[in-house]
Amino acid sequence: MRIKHAANRVVQFVFSKPNYTGLASGTIWFWFSLTPSLLPRPWIMQGAVTGISFAAGYGIGVWLSYAVRKVVRRELSKQFKHYAWITLGAIGLTGDIGVIALSVQWQNEVRALVDEPPLESGHRILMFIIAALVAAALILLGRFIYWLTLQTDRRLSRWIPRRYAGALAVIIVAAGLYLAVTGLAFRGFVILANNMYRSANNTTPAGISQPASNPYHSGGKDSVISWASLGKQGRRFSGGGPSQQQLAQFSGQQPAEPIRIYAGLDSAPTAKDRAALALKELRRTGAFNRAVLVIITPTGTGWVNPQTVDSLEYMWNGNTAMAAIQYSYLPSWISFTVDKDNATTAGRELFNQVYAYWSQLPPDHRPKLIAHGLSLGSYGMQAAFSGEDDLKNRTNGAFFAGTPGDTLLWQDLEKNRDGGSPAWQPQYHKGQTIRFASIPSDLAQPPGAWNYPRVVYLQHASDPVVWWSADLLFKRPVWLSEARGRDVSTSMHWFPLSTFLQVTVDQFVGVTAPDGHGHNYSTAPVEAWAAIIPPNGWTPVQTSRLHALIATYTDL
Repeated sequence: MRIKHAANRVVQFVFSKPNYTGLASGTIWFWFSLTPSLLPRPWIMQGAVTGISFAAGYGIGVWLSYAVRKVVRRELSKQFKHYAWITLGAIGLTGDIGVIALSVQWQNEVRALVDEPPLESGHRILMFIIAALVAAALILLGRFIYWLTLQTDRRLSRWIPRRYAGALAVIIVAAGLYLAVTGLAFRGFVILANNMYRSANNTTPAGISQPASNPYHSGGKDSVISWASLGKQGRRFSGGGPSQQQLAQFSGQQPAEPIRIYAGLDSAPTAKDRAALALKELRRTGAFNRAVLVIITPTGTGWVNPQTVDSLEYMWNGNTAMAAIQYSYLPSWISFTVDKDNATTAGRELFNQVYAYWSQLPPDHRPKLIAHGLSLGSYGMQAAFSGEDDLKNRTNGAFFAGTPGDTLLWQDLEKNRDGGSPAWQPQYHKGQTIRFASIPSDLAQPPGAWNYPRVVYLQHASDPVVWWSADLLFKRPVWLSEARGRDVSTSMHWFPLSTFLQVTVDQFVGVTAPDGHGHNYSTAPVEAWAAIIPPNGWTPVQTSRLHALIATYTDL
C-alpha cells in the first residue's frame, strides 16, 4: 500500500493541473524567445532558449498568481475559469502560429545580414521537442523545490511558530540550492572541464612539429623553454607561421626569421615566472633589435590567432618579434568564469616586465612596442593600461579585437564616447588616438587627424562577446536603444530575461559566424595592422594582396 500511495503521489506531482497564470506568462515568454537576436541560432540552441524562457515565464506567472491570491482572497467562479481557459487556448494557439511563422522570417533576416544561407524550416519540429523537454524538466524542478520548501516548513512548524517557519524554510532551501549549484555542481563541472582540457593541452595540433633547429622560436634550438611545456596552443604558435620561402615569395626580398616566444602553463609555476621566462627568451633571440615587438595575451585556451600574427610577419617581412604566456587551457567561455583574474594577471605581468626592460633602451635602438589581445586576451591585455594616455605613453600602438563587455578600459571608453556616436561604433576624443571599427573602411572615421601611436578596437555590432552583460536580464541595453549596427536586425528588441538568454547562447556560435560578423575577425587584422604600424612605403595595393593571402587560411 505504501508503494502504491507513493506512486500515486509521484503521478499527482508530475501531472498536476497547470497554473493558468503560469501558462499565460510562459506563452508570452515563449513568443519572446523566438524573436531575433544578434546571430542565427541552430535548432538545438533555439530549443534550449525557448524551453528555458517558457519555464521562466511559467514560474513568474505562478508566483504572480500566488501573490494576487494572497491579496485578493477571492475565488473566481467556475464559469469564469472555464471561459478564461478557452480564451487562453484561442489566443495562445493563434499567437503561437503567428510567432512561429514570423520566427522563420526573423531568422532568415538575421542570416542575410551575416551572410548565411536561409533557414531549413524542417528543424522547427526538432526545436520544439528540445524546448518541450527543457521546459518540462525545469518546471518539474520548480515543483520539486516548492514541495521541498513545504516539507521543510511543516517540520519546522513543530518547533517554531508557523509565521517564522515559512520564512526560515525558504531561506534554508534557497541556501541549500545555492550551495549545491555553486559548490557541488559548479565544482564538479570545473573539475570535469579541467580534466578534459588538460588532456587536450598535452597534445600537438596536426601538421605542427617542433622547430628544433630554429633558435628564434620557443621550444627550438637553445630555447630556455621546453617544447613539452608549451601546451597545445603554444606548440601551434611556436611551430607555426610563414616559412622563409613564403615570406620571400610575398615580399620579393630576403626575409628575416620571425621571432615567436611562448611560455606555457607547464613552463613555470606562476604568471610572473612565465613572464620572466618570456623576457629571457626575447633577450636571447635578439627580439629588441627587431623593428616591431608585439606583446600578446592569448585567449582562454592559450590560442593566438594565426591570421593576426602571420599577417604582421608578412607585412614586415619577418622583422618582428612576438611574445605570449598561457594562463589557462580552458575555452574562453569557461575561463571567463574561473580564470578571468588569471587573464588580467598574465596581461599585466608580461607587458610590465617587457616594458620595464624596453623602456631602458635608447629610443632609437629599440623596436616599436605593440599590445594585442583577442577576446578574453583583449580583456587581459587591457588590464595593463589605465586609459588613453597610458596607452600613448607606454606603447607605439595597440590592437584589440572582440573585447568582452565587462573590460574596464573598454567600458570607460564606451561610457565617455563623443556625443552622437553610437555604442556599437563609438568615437573617442574625435579619434585622435583610439578608433573603433567593424569593417576596414570604419578606420577612416572620423575624418580628422589620426595621430601616432594608434589604437584600434575591432568590434562587430553582431558580436555577442562584446555586448553580453548581466544587465541584459532586466535592463534594455544602449546598443538596442540607438541606431543599430549594419548587421543587427531592426526586428531585434529587448525582453527581460529572454534577450539575456539569447545573447548568452549567441556566444557559442559567434566564432563560427562568417568572416566580418559575430566573433569572427579573421581577415580584418590586415587592415588594422596597416593602420596601426605600416612599414615605410607600405601601399594599399600591398594591403589588398595580403588580405587575399590571409583570406585563404582555413585551418585555425
